[in-house]
Amino acid sequence: MLRINFWSGLAVTALAAALLVWVIPTHGGGGFSFGLPPQLVATIGAWIMLISAVTLVMVSIAQKVRSREPLLQGVDLSGIWHQTWPFLYVLLFICLAIYLPLTWIAPLLIGGLLFILGERRWLVYLLCTLTPTAGLYILTVYLMRIGVV
Repeated sequence: MLRINFWSGLAVTALAAALLVWVIPTHGGGGFSFGLPPQLVATIGAWIMLISAVTLVMVSIAQKVRSREPLLQGVDLSGIWHQTWPFLYVLLFICLAIYLPLTWIAPLLIGGLLFILGERRWLVYLLCTLTPTAGLYILTVYLMRIGVV
């Protein structure tokens, strides 16, 4: 677990540094959010990410040194795959959401995850896929009157 904390802390540190140095200053926008400039809100969030990630890296390094584990070990590719496939799965459905309505994609996303996680009862599929989709449809079409789904 210490190695996962170390590497995920480094990844979030790199992301927060990229946000602070490049993304927020370049694409920060000019409107207002909660009475504050959006760049200020995003910068505060990126600093919180950076401080938390650096703290995580330092704590995991200290625990690795205390337990006499090596700081750098071989990378387990199967472990990396098991940590990245959920993100790739959601990214696929985000890309599909560009071309298809969300009420068509939501049941497939939820049903696919249920299937991957081993669910085989059809009643659970119906309840878990159709309830959020119906709620989204009612929210956007009838309550918000925008009808974009």
